[in-house]
Amino acid sequence: MKGIIFNVLEEMIVEQAGMEVWNTLLEKHTPQNRVYVSAKNYPETELFAIATDVAALLNVPLQQVVKAFGQYLFSGLATRHTGVMTRFSGFTSLVMGIHNVIHVEVNKLYHEPALPTISCVLVNNHNIELTYHSPRKLCFCAEGLIFGAAEHYQQAITIKHDVCMHHGDEKCILNIELIND
Repeated sequence: MKGIIFNVLEEMIVEQAGMEVWNTLLEKHTPQNRVYVSAKNYPETELFAIATDVAALLNVPLQQVVKAFGQYLFSGLATRHTGVMTRFSGFTSLVMGIHNVIHVEVNKLYHEPALPTISCVLVNNHNIELTYHSPRKLCFCAEGLIFGAAEHYQQAITIKHDVCMHHGDEKCILNIELIND
């Protein structure tokens, strides 16, 4: 997993719980003196261990923590990659551009980013079907990223996530409904 993901995770934890909590999580779940460099790869087990501990500390399901992180992650990535963000006119164009724009740019910026497979279909003006597959099964992070994008573009949405790898399916299907004012 790329260090940039851990950098944003650190920002979120420090902002919401303080540097002491972040340092405690690092001491518990990473090699001594771990510093995350945005373009380097790190074991995803570190992220999962930290997220699991945060879920236990907050007494909330891990999926809820991962989803909240995904929502926060959108803002962190958007502010770091404003050039990519300028390519989208709104929420729908961003979601529809995940594979052909965002993932292409990520592959240019980062060596071996291990991206999920994502495809989107615009069902109609109010519905997008997003298909997600990854051996990491971070569909709840993807869901959070989508909510973060909706918040960024001030687009009200709902997501139905009935088909899920966590329920034994081979992929996840997220049905995104755009709620217009």
